[in-house]
Amino acid sequence: MKNRLIILVAAPLLGASIANAALLVHYTFDDNTAANSGTGGDGTLVGGGTFGAGVSGRAWQGNRTGANDGYIQTGFTGTQLGLGGGDGSEVYTAMAWVKWDGSSGNVDHMIFGQEDGPGNTAMLHHGIRDDSPSNAHYGGWGNDIGDAGVVPVGEWTHLAFQYDGTDKVVYLNGVESARDAGSPMSGHAFPVIVGGHGRDAADPAGNSFNGLIDEVRMYDSVLSAAEIGAFGTAAVPEPTSLGLLSLAGLALLRRRR
Repeated sequence: MKNRLIILVAAPLLGASIANAALLVHYTFDDNTAANSGTGGDGTLVGGGTFGAGVSGRAWQGNRTGANDGYIQTGFTGTQLGLGGGDGSEVYTAMAWVKWDGSSGNVDHMIFGQEDGPGNTAMLHHGIRDDSPSNAHYGGWGNDIGDAGVVPVGEWTHLAFQYDGTDKVVYLNGVESARDAGSPMSGHAFPVIVGGHGRDAADPAGNSFNGLIDEVRMYDSVLSAAEIGAFGTAAVPEPTSLGLLSLAGLALLRRRR
């Protein structure tokens, strides 16, 4: 209980510590849209997809078992998000809470990707590649990072993907789970999407995500391990934050009695 309360108190301090980082995309999905509370414009819902109960409020759900054509256009190219460009500033951090429903069709269930047409593996594709038990996957250029951690079926899990100018890094529930040498992404000019990869007008199905995605954040900067850890360990409150505060107040009242 004490650790949960510390997280609640520390949350504003976390926000202050990353105030200088450029949060370009932040989708909470709480109003059943892709409204963006980051510095960029709102996302655009494409194709199918629905909304369900999230890690906090609402979450977006892909329709992998249905028409398999739902995803979210961020309105950013990879260049704008720091994936590449050749000017030496190619760094980024992308993260989300996911509740994966397991395999359905293609092994790729991507959280972050690009509208780049079918079969183009040189572009951004971060998420789950269900070809091994350790299924978290970082893809985009050079050698991908497979076997980057276990994302269980039916449980809220926090995934963060980062390029720090030297290494590609994956964080699972706030803890570094994989690292490998990297370089700027070759396909940085393509539009970035959430909920799939390799989709455009000629290939609407792509490698869509089978499950819920919530609290999407994309920075064109490098967050520290401590900052990512704070996001990844502030797990689904059980009981809720409001419930914790109520319990704390009740305990204080009882002590006063």
